[in-house]
Amino acid sequence: MNRRVFLKEMHKPVLLTCAICMGACTKEDAVPDPGTPPSNSRLTVDLGAELLAIGAFVTGPNVIVVRLATGNVPSSFVAVQRACTHQGTDVNWNAGAKEFVCPNHGARFNTSGVNVGGQSTSALPRYSISVQGNTLTVS
Repeated sequence: MNRRVFLKEMHKPVLLTCAICMGACTKEDAVPDPGTPPSNSRLTVDLGAELLAIGAFVTGPNVIVVRLATGNVPSSFVAVQRACTHQGTDVNWNAGAKEFVCPNHGARFNTSGVNVGGQSTSALPRYSISVQGNTLTVS
């Protein structure tokens, strides 16, 4: 049997085996790595290295997290949408004024995400925060 005939004949059992294996091994059966954040998390932060001081902040994909108080408990932090509700420009944290500010048109939001001035009239959506040990997770 030449190589071409062999490969032509062997692809059928290989494809069948792959189809059976793929059907038996679904994503629901997979066990996540305990060191990996849940797939629904927006951001994880190592509190041993970041957000050490009150007023410190970090950003992630469409989220900004600020430390508002001491202690590694969820109430010591706030996480809001980074995109301003007016035109989607990323907001910045102004620690002195304790508010989020949009550099585009001057919209200002308090630590609850509520608009307190400027062009936007909608609040910044807030995200849930959980803390386990030194790991903060935003979801």
